[in-house]
Amino acid sequence: MKLFLVFFMLVINVYGSELLTGAQNHKAYLPSLQDKSVAMVVNQSSTVGAKHLVDLFLEKGIKVQTIFAPEHGFRGKADAGEQIKDGVDKKSGLPIVSLYGKHKKPTSDDLKGVD
Repeated sequence: MKLFLVFFMLVINVYGSELLTGAQNHKAYLPSLQDKSVAMVVNQSSTVGAKHLVDLFLEKGIKVQTIFAPEHGFRGKADAGEQIKDGVDKKSGLPIVSLYGKHKKPTSDDLKGVD
């Protein structure tokens, strides 16, 4: 079964009424990702504090295989309407697949090797 993470949904912290994003509640699901290879749909707002979620996952030993980038790119460097190209993230070395323009969703080839 392919594991495809999207961190745009909000969740309620079970310890109170504080509203947390899925990224902020990463301790709840990180254990289930330890032996998986994951792909992530993320942008510049996918952060926990000052750290990008991809960087946090890599620090925690999660195998991130592919980053899918929407408009403005993965780290938010592209202007509105700018063509986003596939590439490699300079910081992590991970492949980036653009989900902007004609390529709006991952293909089965994009998800090869993702658990």
